[in-house]
Amino acid sequence: MSIRHHVAFYAGAVLALNSAAHAETRGFAVSWMYYGNASVDADCPEGINPGADGTFRRILQERNTPPAEIEKLMENFPQTMREANVGNRGIIDGKPVNAYINPTATPDPMLKLGKGHTGLGFNLDGQESPEDFVDVETGERGVDNQFYRVIGCVSQLRSARGKLPTFPEIQWDMMRDHTPAWIIEVSGIDSMINDDDVLVTVQRATRPVVRNSQGQPQADMTFTPDPTPRTDVNKVRGKLKDGMVVTERFDFFMPGEPFAQAEYAFKDGRLRLRFNEDGTASGIVGGYQNWRTIYTSWATGGTTFELNAGFDIPGLYYALRKSADAYPDPKTGQNAYISSAYTIEAVPAFIVHPEPQTARAP
Repeated sequence: MSIRHHVAFYAGAVLALNSAAHAETRGFAVSWMYYGNASVDADCPEGINPGADGTFRRILQERNTPPAEIEKLMENFPQTMREANVGNRGIIDGKPVNAYINPTATPDPMLKLGKGHTGLGFNLDGQESPEDFVDVETGERGVDNQFYRVIGCVSQLRSARGKLPTFPEIQWDMMRDHTPAWIIEVSGIDSMINDDDVLVTVQRATRPVVRNSQGQPQADMTFTPDPTPRTDVNKVRGKLKDGMVVTERFDFFMPGEPFAQAEYAFKDGRLRLRFNEDGTASGIVGGYQNWRTIYTSWATGGTTFELNAGFDIPGLYYALRKSADAYPDPKTGQNAYISSAYTIEAVPAFIVHPEPQTARAP
């Protein structure tokens, strides 16, 4: 090798080392994750779905309860709904069965679906259709988020952009004192504004978040990732443009909590994350979810969820099945997955990776 080639090789090596040395890593702990909503009044031209009281009244009417008795039972709602065994309102072979386990044993209550054209999420199929949305944050067209239509006219699940829907907020707040935190790491950052190649890693920590004096997740705490093999899929390349990371497609998995949703698993998932001036981050994770998994999480809550969230849970089964838009079953043709998106908010955090264990010589 000539002296000129030696010099060029050395200069290139020094440049690569300096670049690696200056690359940043940003860590975050998720403070909120909830449905990707951007609700406006025009979304529900047919009105909002009946609340728990309306659902109870309809169930009583389907049972041919005399009107006078219905009015008497409604006087002591919601206690009377708990006592009326509405969970066993399904009928198979003339016998009552659990309607949450056997949702098709009840009539379809025809939940009202969202009809809007603006929302949050990603164009997952690369196409545009009348069922798609325009993303209110990025302007992306052809956004697929059919789950947003399913919950779009349920009062307790609706929320304006940047606001928390009532029931999911309660669920998340109750979980985060005992559920291991979700942590996000963006590494290989050469510029916080524009960078053509960064690595995004989403993991579960070994412990929950810690609350500050206002009851919110404390920033700048230290977390250690839990080496759960199933979350290894959550490592994906991305690009940073104008302060926002957008990843490539990947299959996302994160354990959840049975009180809310047992797991979050997306096919063809994508994630975007904006670095905010105050050090926090906010973004969207979305993809195609198995709609039966979503339904099972709600069905597990039974009458308690029906009362607190205020909608007909077997009705959710019908709405999910009708709105599912991807991965048809080869035998039945029924779509097994539904497009969805969830909003993420996160506070800055330190993420410490344990040193790899090496076997000692005997």
